[in-house]
Parts: sequence; structure tokens; C-alpha cells
Amino acid sequence: MKSLSLFTIIVWLVLGCAGVPSVEVSESRSDVAYDPAGRVLLKEAPFSGYLVSYYPDATMKKKSGYLNGLKEGPSWTFHPDGSIRSRRTYLAGEKHGTHRGYHENGARQFKYHFENGLSVGTHEEWYDDGSPARLMNYVEGRPFGTQKVWRPDGKLRSNYVVREDGRRYGLVGIKRCKNIDTEAERIKKLSSAIYAKK
Repeated sequence: MKSLSLFTIIVWLVLGCAGVPSVEVSESRSDVAYDPAGRVLLKEAPFSGYLVSYYPDATMKKKSGYLNGLKEGPSWTFHPDGSIRSRRTYLAGEKHGTHRGYHENGARQFKYHFENGLSVGTHEEWYDDGSPARLMNYVEGRPFGTQKVWRPDGKLRSNYVVREDGRRYGLVGIKRCKNIDTEAERIKKLSSAIYAKK
């Protein structure tokens, strides 16, 4: 039993440390496909390397690492001017590590953390002017703790806490469908009409 476990660990280390081969293949090739499990295939075999795509002017649009058909290691997307739009990391097809995104002007757009596909820690988002847009906290993929959402004008839209039982406490968010002043005037007119009939 010990020798089997040791063998498994050695094989995992050798294959895992090998990483993603440096070969780049265009995702528009006719022999690139996906199997029912979502793995990337090249010539009907699980693909290992980088799948890339380009804008019409030949500027790189996306570069994603794959190992045995599953996303592995870093994955980048780029704005049309060639600047980085996002950098995400994967482990055996699952989101893993810190994911960062940037607006076209270079300002931060988001920063997320994942462990084996689950959201963990603080997830932050920003508007293109650098002001905060969202701050969410996660434990093992579930919202927990302080959660905040800001409007583009900087005012808080939501500010609440998620407790152990999953319940939310605080200002979860206001979604006004009508102008409050107009609605109040309509209610006054209706109540005046009702009382006038009596």
C-alpha cells in the first residue's frame, strides 16, 4: 500500500511539475474540438499547450494554458490595444489562485481569489475611474461576512453582512422602479378621491 501511494505521488509530481507545454495552437483550427466533459481536444486527443485567439489585426486576444484537455496554469485576455484585460489561473480545470482584471485605461477592474474552483477571501471590483464598485467576502465558495456594492457616483447601494446561517443583515439593496415623489402624489390623489366619496 505504501509503495502504491509513493508511486502515485511520484507520478503526480513528475506530471504536475512538467507544466503546460509551450506549444501554441489557434482555437480557430478545424481540428480543435471539445468532448462532452468540456475538455479541449486537438486531433481527437486531449490537448496540452496554449490555445490562442487573435483580433482581426493579429493582436493577441486570448491565451489559455491546457494540460490533458483541462485549463491549467495562467490564462490571459487582452484588450484590442494589446494591454492585459485579465489574468486568471487554473488547476486541473478549476479556477485557482488570484484572478485580476484591468479596464482599457489600465485601472484595476477586479481581484478575485479561488481555491479549487471555490471563491474564497475578499473579491473586489472597481469602476474605470478607480472608485470601488463591489467588495464581497467568501468562505469555501459561499458569501460570508461584509458585502458592499457602490453606485458609479460613489454612494452605497448595498451594505450588509452574511452570517453563518446564510442570512443577510443590513441594507441588501434598493431597486426603485418609480420616482418616490411622483408615487407619493398619486397616493395622495387616490386617498383624497376615496375619502371624498364617503
